[in-house]
Amino acid sequence: MGLPFKTKLLVFTAVMGGFLFGYDTGVMSGCLVALEDAEPTWELSDSRKEFIVSSAIWACAVGALMAGFLNKLMGRKITMMGGAAILTIASFIMAVAPNWQVLVVGRAFDGIAIGFVSMTGPLYIAEQLPSDWRGPMTVCNQLLITIGILAGSIVAGIFEPIAHGWRWMLGLSCVPSTIMFVLFIFMPKSARWLYFQGDTEQARAILIELRGTDSVSTEMNEIAEDYKQTTENEELGGKGLEVLVNMMRNKSVRRALFIGMMLQLFQQFSGINSVMYYSATILVMSGASSNKAIWLSTAVSTANVAFTFIGVYGVERFGRKKLLLGSMVVMMLGLTLLGIAFIVINNSSKAMAVEGVLDCSGAVAESCYSCVKAEQCGICKSVTEGLKCIDTTASASDVEKYCGGVMSIETVCKTKESWLAIVGLVLYIMGFAPGMGPLPWTINSEIFPNWARDTALSLTTFMNWVCNSIISQTFLQLSNAATPSGAFFTYCAITLVGVCYFYICLPETKGISLEHTEQLFESRLTFIGFKAGYEPKNKKNHLNE
Repeated sequence: MGLPFKTKLLVFTAVMGGFLFGYDTGVMSGCLVALEDAEPTWELSDSRKEFIVSSAIWACAVGALMAGFLNKLMGRKITMMGGAAILTIASFIMAVAPNWQVLVVGRAFDGIAIGFVSMTGPLYIAEQLPSDWRGPMTVCNQLLITIGILAGSIVAGIFEPIAHGWRWMLGLSCVPSTIMFVLFIFMPKSARWLYFQGDTEQARAILIELRGTDSVSTEMNEIAEDYKQTTENEELGGKGLEVLVNMMRNKSVRRALFIGMMLQLFQQFSGINSVMYYSATILVMSGASSNKAIWLSTAVSTANVAFTFIGVYGVERFGRKKLLLGSMVVMMLGLTLLGIAFIVINNSSKAMAVEGVLDCSGAVAESCYSCVKAEQCGICKSVTEGLKCIDTTASASDVEKYCGGVMSIETVCKTKESWLAIVGLVLYIMGFAPGMGPLPWTINSEIFPNWARDTALSLTTFMNWVCNSIISQTFLQLSNAATPSGAFFTYCAITLVGVCYFYICLPETKGISLEHTEQLFESRLTFIGFKAGYEPKNKKNHLNE
């Protein structure tokens, strides 16, 4: 049975939060490159660039924790509208930022709002849709994230050649955030949230509207049973920290929370946001020019969108667990190829004619690659002596003297092997997009009982953003300390650990109603294999509960 128009519009409105989440990720990849060229007085070192990126991510973690409280107090709809309003304000602050410190403030507001919508969007969708539509429509949130990343990459490519084009890149996010705010005015509140607030008739009316039928008794009975258990059992429910304490006391919820946090941890520690935030930077490292790198990162984002459709199609056909593990195996192949690519690129990089550096402290000028990866270092090609390593801030007279009359300094090493890095990036995205991208959000929206869902999703989303920030804040430094190859091989090893863990411990949640998910972890700690984690003894009775 298809979904009524109002339900489709509801999904579209909710996943716009995913679009904004993705746009922020996609546009920052190109923005970092454009900022360095457009604002030389800001003196953007690697640590400052990482701080600009990570300031929003740490704020996302704070926003996710705040969203858990706001969802319980005011509901999903109001929380999403608040996030959209803050995003609009943040886009204006970033667009007019006079220095990098104000840009960080705007990024912080932007992050808090994204924390709101990234936690609440999948929850709102999961609670408003029937179980057979819940998986594909929750994956649509990830699809819009990938479309947002693509849109951000295209906008970055268009505005990069324009003076101070980075301001347009960041400021244009106010358009979708304003549309999202207006559309949410006409969207219904969560039926489950309303029921728990005591407004049963309004909850029923919303279900009837969203299902396109009056036959919602089964669903209402399941919600009613969940509400009864929550209100009658002293171990359930509560307010504030009391909910968290009760979650820790409840064996099944405690186990589900650990699984949910591990899903978010391995999603980020597999290196995805280093790949997406720094995709243009990675391509510059591999030998592409700045503008070419921005457009090549757009190709990576296009692959991200295309392969997310496999997730939309496969989440119900193949099940969550098979799709997740297959996804991680392909990601490992991509990370391995990226690591190999940078070894090959480094080995094939042209040797420097003179092993000396003009005011470029810390650079080991054994090759072109070792020179340009050092901070504020570039190369010039002397007519008589070949390539030389030089400080990019050197005076014109020093450049002319040291480089034998050549006045231009390049920060890119030309190499035929750059295509290996591009193939590695695309292969990694081919794996991530259909599985590890959407499924942590999908599974987390399914495995918690209603009384703990707000707090649990808040905590798992917080985990996602904390891990995101750690990876984003350390990638450039890790790639400098351990080489890019070392960084990618590290992410590959972490992903392998995740594959083993999820094969043993992750249950299959396909086709299970939200009101029955708590029973997944009541008596089992491991779920080796791919069978459904919960199978009612009497399926007929289960359907009539």
